[in-house]
Amino acid sequence: MAHSPDKTHLMGTDSISSLMIRFSLPAIGGMLANALYNIVDRIFVGRTVGPMGIGAISVAFPFMLLVIAYGLLIGVGAGALVSISLGEKRRARAEKTMGNALVFLIGGSTAIALLGGMFSAPVLELSGASATMLPLSKEYLDIIVRGIPFSTLAFGLNYFIRAEGNPRYAMYTLFVGAFANIVLDWILILGLDMGIRGAALATVASQVLSLGWAAAYYIRKWGTLRFRRKNLRPDRVIIGKMLAIGAAPFLTELSFTFVMALFNRFLRVYGGDLAISAMGIFFSLDSLLFLPVLGLAEGVQPLIGYNYGARDFGRVIAAVRSAILLGLAFFAGSFLLIMTVPEPLIRIFNDNDPELLALAVRGLRIGYSGVLFASVSIIASHTFQAIGKPKKGIFLTLSRHFLFILVPLYFLPPLLGTDGVWLAIPLSDLGGGILGAWFLKREFALMRRDQRIDGMSPPPGATPLSDSV
Repeated sequence: MAHSPDKTHLMGTDSISSLMIRFSLPAIGGMLANALYNIVDRIFVGRTVGPMGIGAISVAFPFMLLVIAYGLLIGVGAGALVSISLGEKRRARAEKTMGNALVFLIGGSTAIALLGGMFSAPVLELSGASATMLPLSKEYLDIIVRGIPFSTLAFGLNYFIRAEGNPRYAMYTLFVGAFANIVLDWILILGLDMGIRGAALATVASQVLSLGWAAAYYIRKWGTLRFRRKNLRPDRVIIGKMLAIGAAPFLTELSFTFVMALFNRFLRVYGGDLAISAMGIFFSLDSLLFLPVLGLAEGVQPLIGYNYGARDFGRVIAAVRSAILLGLAFFAGSFLLIMTVPEPLIRIFNDNDPELLALAVRGLRIGYSGVLFASVSIIASHTFQAIGKPKKGIFLTLSRHFLFILVPLYFLPPLLGTDGVWLAIPLSDLGGGILGAWFLKREFALMRRDQRIDGMSPPPGATPLSDSV
């Protein structure tokens, strides 16, 4: 592969629509590829081990979310700071940020892996594992923790690659891992009959391959930025900004880890292990029907960050509004699919348990009833991360989970049973969407005021924007 030319300036000159396609589609593809890890594991395990296997992976999922949370803390924080630095023409700070982030990615993920291996049983019990489910889930998690340093480092490198304007290569990193996971699941689970242990081994091996692909980008100097030994030395200012920007997505996943554990615990009380398995199917399908909008939001972050750093606020607003509309269109399709034909989707995971099918169908329809409101919430949170205003992003995150999910989760299940657990999901979509729209409207007004003060004109071809989101 030839040395890549510096493409960062295109984020400030190309049309918004072409940049949205260039950055968002690879990010969405990468998000789908990354989601295949859990989806494929649950499909193979669900069709061989059965509903108990799906449930076993589901109660391990909160800990895996904790690992993702740490990756987001460093990856999003550093990636946004790199994009802003490039927009400000400060390449040295961008490389210093990457070096500092590398130290945190390696050190933190190693510590999490060690702690997860030592305390896997109590972690799974807190996540809702019953006595019958615990041995199977522990067998899975005890292997998964060994791949944490590899997956976290690959995760972080992907953010750096996207931040300097090469989202396609970042997408390929995830595709390599996802494809390897499918092949290895087929061999280890179906071919060698290794069950849930095979699923875990396949995941770890594929994560190692993903890291190799991501590392090759920098080892062979295909990008614009470089890792330099001098930049490994901690810089308090850069670390502070990196952690502050990354705090919002970190708290999103951290709070969701807590919420997922509560989901499992409430479902075990009101519906038993089978209800946990139904929730596991929901979140597997959620990877295909919801997470792509997260990929859209992540894909547009470098574009937003670069133009915010360059103080071209008209392009920032145009990018945010376009992302919201694209997310809304995608969620409309997801809503229609779940409301009309949920059964064939659920049968992919298990087709011989009618009780599981009935539980999952009802849960999916309730859980997706408010998804149309989620686009604004997701894009708003990622926008504040991209422009370096973490406090607003953190507030949106905490209100979405602790106000709009946690409160209903404690009050509705005693009244409505398992339906009350599922209802917490659309309520969070509704509340988060309304709050996110209000925050964005205020931020856009500030940007327009600052642009008028600076005497800056809108970008060529841009149409006047109204004050509405």
